[in-house]
Formats: sequence, structure tokens, C-alpha cells
Amino acid sequence: MRTIILALALIFGLGNSNDEIQSLIDNEEYSQAFARASELAATGDPSAHNWLGWLYEEGKGIEIDLPLAVYHYRIAAASQENHASWRLGVLIDQGQAAGTLEEAVALFKSVAEKEYTNAIVSLAVMQATGRGTSQDYPAALESYMRAAALGDGGGLRGVGIMMYLGQGLEPNKEEAAAWFLVSAARGNPDGENSFQLVMSELEGIDPTIIAKRAKEIAANLELEVNITILDEDDPATLR
Repeated sequence: MRTIILALALIFGLGNSNDEIQSLIDNEEYSQAFARASELAATGDPSAHNWLGWLYEEGKGIEIDLPLAVYHYRIAAASQENHASWRLGVLIDQGQAAGTLEEAVALFKSVAEKEYTNAIVSLAVMQATGRGTSQDYPAALESYMRAAALGDGGGLRGVGIMMYLGQGLEPNKEEAAAWFLVSAARGNPDGENSFQLVMSELEGIDPTIIAKRAKEIAANLELEVNITILDEDDPATLR
């Protein structure tokens, strides 16, 4: 039996962020990060307001407070801070912040233009579902592909989803599985879950076929991935 082993690379970061606060966050010194972000936000620093929004949204170093998270995200988004604009759009879309779906789409577009991949993926979701904009599968696929080309695991998974569901193109579970595998190899846990689900539906297929196709996709996009095929009948064999 052949199985596929992935080396996942998880990446954390909020885009336009203060290096000092980033360092504190990386060290899980959330209370200190909150204090420093508060100091800098008082000077009008949009990046600090973005960090405060994230800290309030996630409840890091302070209790969760979505209204305050939205308040700080709005200040940062007014200066087109990438992460804040994206998160504000997501919260509007989820009904957790005041605003229309059209405003959410506008926020996503504003930072998608700066190649902020989270926003590109969220824009693709809106285009695919017709929320805040007309439903447009070709535009959604183009957005997902754009994010995928930038190495975003969510964009790679989005391409796979459209192929799996046959949204604007013929359904193809094997091709979808390959895209999900690349997404997983880029560190996207949802991509890994989708890959495992589809593989359970593709009974009897040799995972070597999917892995080879995944490597082709990654090579075409010039993305680094680590996908290894292990033959469990011969543990010494790695491909």
C-alpha cells in the first residue's frame, strides 16, 4: 500500500505589521504585545490598530471583544492596512460587523489589488457564491488561480473545490485531489482534510498518480512542496 507523506510549513503573519509587536506575538507574550500595540495605536499607527483588532478578535492578552476588534480594524482599514481590511470584510460577511456584502467585496478588492492572498481567496468565495457581487465562476476560478500562483494554500484548495464540484468546468475528483494535495503541502489544514476526503472516495486509485500530478501542478506554479510517497510494503522505498 502506498501512502503520501507531507512536510507541512505553517506560516503565521498579519501582513503590514509592527516588527516589535510581531516578535512579542511570536513569543506568545500577548499581554506585552497588547500594551505595546495600545501605545503605538495612540499615536495613530494603523499597524498597531490592526494588531489590537486581532488581539481582541482572538482573545490574546485580553478578553475577546468583537466590537472593539471591529473598531480597531476599521481604523486600520481606513489606511488600507491589508489584514485589517480583509478581516473587516470577513466579519461583515459573517454578520459580525455592520455593513453590506457589497462593502465586504469592496474591502477584499482593495487589498486583493496589492496581492494580499487572504483577500484574493475571500473575493473568490464571494464570486463563486454570488454574495455581494454577481455569481461568476470564471472570475472565481481566476481569483483562486491568482492566489494559488502566489503560493497560497487557500487558493490552491479553492481551485480544487471548483474542480471537485464542477463549478464552471467538468467535475474531476482526481484533479481536485491533486490540487488539495498541493494545498496541504503548502501548510493548509483544510486542504489536507479535503485531500483525505476525496481520496476516501477514490477507492483503489494509486496515490502515486495523484502525487505525481500534484508535483506537476506545483512545478508549473513554481511552488516548493515536499511530497513523498511511501510504499508501506517496502518501508525502505521512498519516492
